[in-house]
Amino acid sequence: MSESADKLAIEGGKPIRDLKKIPFPSVPVIDENDVERVVKVLRRGILTSLRGTEVAEFEREFAAYYGARHAIATTSGTTALHAAIAAARIGPGDEVITTPITFIATVDAILHNNAIPVFADVDPKTHNISPDEVSERVTDRTRAILPVHIHGHPCDMDPIMEIAEDHRLFVIEDCAQAHGAEYKGRKVGTMGDAGCFSL
Repeated sequence: MSESADKLAIEGGKPIRDLKKIPFPSVPVIDENDVERVVKVLRRGILTSLRGTEVAEFEREFAAYYGARHAIATTSGTTALHAAIAAARIGPGDEVITTPITFIATVDAILHNNAIPVFADVDPKTHNISPDEVSERVTDRTRAILPVHIHGHPCDMDPIMEIAEDHRLFVIEDCAQAHGAEYKGRKVGTMGDAGCFSL
């Protein structure tokens, strides 16, 4: 066994990464322009797109980037998921097929609408929801499929959309972990009935 494997770095072993030579990046990168724009909005006190120009501008630019007709800013990705599920009128007793590999907000949004999350297993190579597993879990109570594009990798959307079409199901894409990712030339969030993002 090598010396570095004998002890963890925290216990006095040799670190794998020399932070002096290769520091971790500071995320997120916020410059003075960002700070000035946020302060301007906060001082004005208008934090929605109803009368706030910055939010409306953001929605237009976000929609244009994704090639979508509309974008609606919400307070969080969780809120976006909750709103999309509610807009589809999914509620008590309805089932929503999703993945077990996701941030808890995906399942929370289903539960907040009093619906039932049904887990479909994932592809072991991509960690994205398996369309074959989705197909096996559709019942007469299923109302939607909620694929999560994990770690920047888009789900295999063609078969998911086919399953949805065959069973008249909504598709609500959770894109919180895959901003800008594309599937066959289309950006995530633009293939289903709704795409939900988190900034």
